[in-house]
Amino acid sequence: MILTVFLSNNEQILTEVPITPETTCRDVVEFCKEPGEGSCHLAEVWRGNERPIPFDHMMYDHLQKWGPRREEVKFFLRHEESPAESNEQSKYTYPLVLSPKRI
Repeated sequence: MILTVFLSNNEQILTEVPITPETTCRDVVEFCKEPGEGSCHLAEVWRGNERPIPFDHMMYDHLQKWGPRREEVKFFLRHEESPAESNEQSKYTYPLVLSPKRI
């Protein structure tokens, strides 16, 4: 499986990351960021809602959960520390509660 990650907001610069069942979000971030670059995180955007992905998240499983809606989700490398690593993480739950029956 290949994950397209946009490296800037304008969606013109991107990279494609190979995803296996063992690939974590941290692996994706390390693959995408420049050598020596500081704090970065991966964010997904769906229908105007943005959610940071926790570093220990298994990306293959995460992408599978989106099912046919996966094509509607865009992933961005954000060049800042992840808010998901703070105590505010609980408010970023929308993809985890979706199920094929509800979509």
